Amino acid sequence: MINWFPGHMAKQFRLLKEKQKLFDLFIILLDSRLPLSSFNPEIFEIAKNKKILFIFNKIDLTNLTRLKQITNQYKEKGEVILTNLKSKDAFAKINSIINKYYLESKKRNDLKNKLTPPLKCVVVGMPNVGKSTLINLLKKSKVAKVGAMAGVTRSEQWINCKNYMLLDTPGLLMPKIEGDIGPKLALVGSISKDAISLNEFIVEIYKVVSKYFPEKIEEIKLKPSFSEEEIYEQIYEHAKNSNFLLKGNELDFNKSANNLINYFSNLTNVIYD
Repeated sequence: MINWFPGHMAKQFRLLKEKQKLFDLFIILLDSRLPLSSFNPEIFEIAKNKKILFIFNKIDLTNLTRLKQITNQYKEKGEVILTNLKSKDAFAKINSIINKYYLESKKRNDLKNKLTPPLKCVVVGMPNVGKSTLINLLKKSKVAKVGAMAGVTRSEQWINCKNYMLLDTPGLLMPKIEGDIGPKLALVGSISKDAISLNEFIVEIYKVVSKYFPEKIEEIKLKPSFSEEEIYEQIYEHAKNSNFLLKGNELDFNKSANNLINYFSNLTNVIYD
């Protein structure tokens, strides 16, 4: 179990609960490689009767067939969009759905001769899943910080997008991360690698990749394994194959481990749930 729940995340959960009544729409962003593990179910307790839009980002890295099977269960709770936020059609797909909710609200208000304020949307999701990228996309300008490190966004930012306003929030993890969820989240960058020692990190994600995609390990002439001792042997084997050497021709374990982490983190056509 990994305890990785910074103070700003705990504070953000409290703020979301306090401000729940202000929001018209919860936009929940998820990593398509972790359609289950990148979702914090506590959000349902906060969102309750509010409308929910699920956006599964980074579909260019996942297995779409498996993803579509998993995302069917989310359709019971809200609308689902599968996309890559860097693709050309991402803006049109997402903007049209949010505007649909706005127009529904406007129609109701028109019947009552009331003005319709911009839809208030809160963007939530795990760290490094693409929340700031989404906001910059919808605003069509760089108004939110984007970073490769988990936990870049720490403060609230309301962004005006004409018919709707977006509230950017820090990434939200669950207070306790158990089983192989921690290594999975670290693998896709939702947990800082600094939260886990290099040795523990490489062993745990080696197990994850061995479990779900052993062929990806075999492709680089290594053997899938769930034994810590055997994994260490494979890391040294990789160092030997890649000629990662320290002074005196000693095999460079750390360089080999980091190289494997980089390889695992950039795998495509993968899904770990």
